[in-house]
Amino acid sequence: MNLRLGLMSAAALVLGIAAAAAQSADPKHVLTGAAAEDIGEYNMINGATARAISDACEKQAVEHKQDMAIVILDNFGNKVHQFRMDGAARQTAIGTAEMKANTALLTRRPSALRMYNVQRDPSQQAREFGMGYFPNAGGMPIYSNKQIIGFIGVGGMNPTPEWSDEICAYNALTQVVGPQPPRPTPPARN
Repeated sequence: MNLRLGLMSAAALVLGIAAAAAQSADPKHVLTGAAAEDIGEYNMINGATARAISDACEKQAVEHKQDMAIVILDNFGNKVHQFRMDGAARQTAIGTAEMKANTALLTRRPSALRMYNVQRDPSQQAREFGMGYFPNAGGMPIYSNKQIIGFIGVGGMNPTPEWSDEICAYNALTQVVGPQPPRPTPPARN
């Protein structure tokens, strides 16, 4: 009986490890080798991927004649990359990008969901800020093979129905890292 229970436990452990390995982030987007081993984290965005995401978002912003700032955080909230275009020199562009990335980090969800919460019930705005969230679209988790490897925040652009900080971030993530979960859908207008 104990042998059977032991074998079943071992089999469950092997299946769990196999499932975890199948969900691992793409090695080209995360820390590997000695750097990953040193911190014990193998699903954390690397600097090259963060820069590539930033470059992709900047290229799109230029195409849309917009200026932006971007902040990319690792899984622990440390800045991996920060960039602002020359025209986005206002502190607000950098500050909002960082607050959006932090909101995505805290909730592990797009910051637009917090914004939609406030749109549905404006009395929630003070609560959102009190909880440390920035209820504004443009912050998202960064996924690689269904694993969160970091968080992005984009700020400073003038949103239109066709263009926004969130769209720039999402497109850059999809282009550089691969498929991402769908962007949140805005609530229906009354």
